[in-house]
Amino acid sequence: MVPLDFLIRQCRLEGPVAKRHVLFVNLRRIQREGLESLLAARRLGYGVVLLGRSVPEFAKPLVDEFRQVDTYDREASLAAARDLAKSYDLAGVANFTEVDVQLVAAIAADLGLRGMSETAALRARNKYAMKEALRHLGGVLPRFARVTGLDELRKALDEVGLPAVVKPTGASGSKGIFELRGPADLEPAMERLAGIARPDFDPVFRQFGAEFIVEEFLEGDELSVEGFVSDGEVHVVTVTDKVTSVPYHLELSHKVPSALPSDDWAEITATTKDIVAGLGFDHCAFHLEAKWGEQGLRFIEIAARPAGDYIGSHLVPLATGVDYFENVIRVATGDPLRLEHDRQVNAGLRFVLAERAGRFEEVGGLQGICEQAGFDHVFYEVPAGTEVALPPENFGQQRVAAVVARHVTRAGLEALLDRVPAEAVARVTPAVADGE
Repeated sequence: MVPLDFLIRQCRLEGPVAKRHVLFVNLRRIQREGLESLLAARRLGYGVVLLGRSVPEFAKPLVDEFRQVDTYDREASLAAARDLAKSYDLAGVANFTEVDVQLVAAIAADLGLRGMSETAALRARNKYAMKEALRHLGGVLPRFARVTGLDELRKALDEVGLPAVVKPTGASGSKGIFELRGPADLEPAMERLAGIARPDFDPVFRQFGAEFIVEEFLEGDELSVEGFVSDGEVHVVTVTDKVTSVPYHLELSHKVPSALPSDDWAEITATTKDIVAGLGFDHCAFHLEAKWGEQGLRFIEIAARPAGDYIGSHLVPLATGVDYFENVIRVATGDPLRLEHDRQVNAGLRFVLAERAGRFEEVGGLQGICEQAGFDHVFYEVPAGTEVALPPENFGQQRVAAVVARHVTRAGLEALLDRVPAEAVARVTPAVADGE
């Protein structure tokens, strides 16, 4: 469990002197994921110039220039990118979150770099446009409809049916997902969504606002597909088994590779290629989410960005030997991808959850976990002392830590991860109400 400052110092001492640069548009919210992306560029001999709303302290030693800009402001961001291109020989441009997909496509087109088309970028960002473009895939998709209010939702459910899920078309990070099990759930869900799908709740809603998609609730085991598309060729790196929370669908656990048999992998890979091609994706990483059951693969959504939740930064390399973030850089610059697996290991993680709102103090029980062979990393997601809230008031604070493990067998990995909720406990001091 190596400190961030040690990794940064080593990279500065040992990394090659960069002649060309990659333009990063923002970084991942999780510090260690942001660090791994910067280190990957350095290992490949590229410098990084960063365009974004802010630059974290850990990133400053690894960024040759930071240009602060509101990246929701397309014209200001394009102007800043053009200005950086005057001073640096840019080999590529990369995004790491959904919200920057359209901007990065625009920058790539403007500067003559590799990138997605404007149409494909819109499909990547808007969940309704995404599914409209894939109607030809028939049974792979859930029934779905676009809605903007309660009356439209009621009408749409005549076709979509119950149970269903309603969510904003432009959200990210599992924000604002509500299950509809019966007619009584409709009005409370839309009232909640009216308060969530606003820029003052989260800036992500500056892009598509109060537009929603209602979809058939899909049964089956949840999974994700991690891969790249470069020059029109789709590469599936691995499939991840996932567990999410009920009812808000926060991701709780990931295991790489999926335990599904090889015949199922073949169908998943073939369908993934159909989806990526149908959306017109190119020159990007992708993270596809779906469910697998009696009807095969049923599509939920796909993001045109690197896999988060430590899947790309840690689980894929631990399980396969593939340097995921180096390939994120390679796909942006046009360098040949290196996707050969050199090992067969099971890697996974389990998040530690705050069970109530209040002041997060610490995660108890970590020492015993850290001393156990098989546990590789523990990451705090929320700093001690933070006032945390739970969904639906806040969708980003309940997961306070993540524990990463690996084992040569799937059963061994599951035994390790099962220890996490039993031994690692988030200690939260409840907020004191006024007057108490």
